[in-house]
Amino acid sequence: MRQEWEPEDLIEVWTLLEGEVVRLRNKTGVNRLGSALLLKFFEVEARFPVSAGEVPAPAVAYVAQQVKVPAEQ
Repeated sequence: MRQEWEPEDLIEVWTLLEGEVVRLRNKTGVNRLGSALLLKFFEVEARFPVSAGEVPAPAVAYVAQQVKVPAEQ
């Protein structure tokens, strides 16, 4: 997966949809962020990441804002 993302690409690919947000309601903190990232990564790559380093840092920051969890977690 590419590691560099333009803001408009982040919005198009990594924005959580309403149904996805509903699925994440029962998760908290780092579990919510991790689940959201796995979900979106799978949508893009049709597989799960082998390591955390495969998930682009800009995507982590963007999704973290959406689920209101610090990206550092």
